[in-house]
Amino acid sequence: MTKIQRYLIRLFSLAGIILTAAQIFMHTRGGELCFNESCTLVESYLNLDPFIVNLAGGMFFLSILCLSFFAQRDKALKSIMEFLMLCGFIAEGILLGIQMFLVHSFCSYCLTICSLIILTGLVYRPGIFIAGILFMSLELGLFSAIKLPYAGNVSLNSGTYAVKSCSNPVSVAYLIFSESCPHCKKVINALHGCVSCEIHFNPVSEINEELLPGLTPIEDYKPEINVMALKLFGINSVPVIIEQTKNGFDIIKGDAAILRYIRESCFCGSQKPAPADVNTNQDLLLPGDSGVCSIYEECK
Repeated sequence: MTKIQRYLIRLFSLAGIILTAAQIFMHTRGGELCFNESCTLVESYLNLDPFIVNLAGGMFFLSILCLSFFAQRDKALKSIMEFLMLCGFIAEGILLGIQMFLVHSFCSYCLTICSLIILTGLVYRPGIFIAGILFMSLELGLFSAIKLPYAGNVSLNSGTYAVKSCSNPVSVAYLIFSESCPHCKKVINALHGCVSCEIHFNPVSEINEELLPGLTPIEDYKPEINVMALKLFGINSVPVIIEQTKNGFDIIKGDAAILRYIRESCFCGSQKPAPADVNTNQDLLLPGDSGVCSIYEECK
């Protein structure tokens, strides 16, 4: 490697370390180092925790940075460096495939990291760059050839277990809930009787039919779609109401806010109950009670 090559590789590696460290820091604060919402959706397709993925990325760039100081004088270290670069191309090929063929949207942070890896390979040696691009092309070709689940047009209707409606609903809303969530059960109980909204019941996992008596289950509903939708909006708790509006969606979280929405918007005019009739004042939260349950942990 020439002096300019070493300088550029170290510069790209340092930029990668800074970006991955910033992303890890943002994650600990509940945010994303991303200019669009695709980052969260891409992460939802990975079984690994985002912290682990970004930590691995940071370690990759740190390894390339360290090896750039010694690889020129040691053939074994040079081979390790080239192997790591190819692994970087392969990993980015998978992430690109997810963005292109599953999410149908690109994550700005992912593309920045991908660009740094490609530039590092290009500067290091054209042979590594060409091999890496071939690996990525092969992966993208495989992604395009496989019929992937949910690769087409997917909506919350795909995750709907059952629908409660009337002849002329005033609005359409999706209730995302968990069978084990007591706050969700408060909301479901409040929806008994005459409701003037079209309510779609979207569970985050398979549920028992006894939870929603009188409603006809929809075959082949997909609860994972509902989890994906929550992640897209950066939400990790239930119950959640997503209401369709002319401008998009309104999101209502927590049993108290949802019960107010039901009381004010979804009961038939003459049968609109007083606040105490809907939930016997259960929308008044107890100290320390947020009115939600995590979708990842058991809720009491």
